[in-house]
This record gives sequence, structure tokens and C-alpha cells, in this order.
Amino acid sequence: MKRFECLKQLFSKMADDVIVVGNVGDTATAMLAHRPSDANIYSVNLGSCSAMGFGLALGLPHRRIVVLDGDGNLLLNLAVLADIAREAPANLAIIVQDNEVYGSAGNLPSATAGPADLAAVAKSAGINNIKTIRDLEAFEASVDDILKAPGPLFVVAKIEKEIERPLNPVTYNPVENKFKFVRYIEATEGVRIIPQTQGSRVIL
Repeated sequence: MKRFECLKQLFSKMADDVIVVGNVGDTATAMLAHRPSDANIYSVNLGSCSAMGFGLALGLPHRRIVVLDGDGNLLLNLAVLADIAREAPANLAIIVQDNEVYGSAGNLPSATAGPADLAAVAKSAGINNIKTIRDLEAFEASVDDILKAPGPLFVVAKIEKEIERPLNPVTYNPVENKFKFVRYIEATEGVRIIPQTQGSRVIL
């Protein structure tokens, strides 16, 4: 099962107002190639991806939040699973794209290449809606749940290591993306997050 095939299926059914939090590398590339949107925030670094999605789910309980995490990324902050279980945000779905390697570090094996089982870790942390998916057909059948079922939903998608990657004509700029995302939230939620300034005076 390939990452890009899974994400194409997911994005093809995704509403425009769904907020997507993605990790680094190939996930960010797939988001830019297959779902270019200011509702995406990508390149959320190691240990922070599910945590950021969790915070957004609490802050925006009326919006669907989909997290595209990775095994190496999540392994650096397993404590977030206990926090998610305790607060149980119904609008949160987490997909852990588990290829059992740190792709950005030359495909060094992650702990899931051994006995570690992230679905079991999430279950023991207290998350109840959990599944492990190993083929594209099963992933396609789960897309509606990922987008609509009450959460928190935790899906481990066992994907292959990347060899071929799609070309992306859009400049990869995580800093610009963060500002676009904040402005998108301001516009769609009617809130002010980044204060405007006029000279040395801050306008709230």
C-alpha cells in the first residue's frame, strides 16, 4: 500500500473545510500535489503533528481535523495519545502512515520495524476507536469513517517505503504555509490571531 494512493483516495472525498495537519517530507509533498489548500498545515515536525491536530480539535470543535502523522514522528511524543484519550475530541481523526522507517533520515528503521505496535499503544493509552489497515481496498473503505465518524479515531496505515515520488510544481515553503493557514483560520472563523500593527502600535 502506497502513501500517495491512500492520500489521493482520502483527498478525493474530503470537504473543503476539513483541516489537515501533515508531517514532513512525502506527506507534505502529497498534500501540495493532491490537495492544495490553505486549510492544510504541513511540515509539522517530529513529535508535534498529532499534538497540533489535538490542539486544533479542542479549539475548533465544530471543524473536522484530520492528522497525517508518521510512525517516526509520533514515536517522539507518545504521551499525546494519553492526552487525546482523556479529552476525547469527537472531531479528530489521526492517520499514522507507518512505513517502519525514518524516510528523511535515509530510511533508518523505526521502532515499528520491530515489536512496537502503535495501535496497541494507542489502545492502552485509552483511545477506543482504532484500526490497522494493510491494503488500499481497506483504506478506501475507511475513508468515510476518517472524515465523518465520531472520534477520536486512530488509524495505523501500513504503507510501503517511498521509491517514486510525484513531481510538485508548487514551491515547498513551510513558513509561508504557516502564515497562510493562520490567515485562513482568521477568515473562516472570524477571529484575530496575528495582531495587525500600525507603526509601533498594535491593533487588536
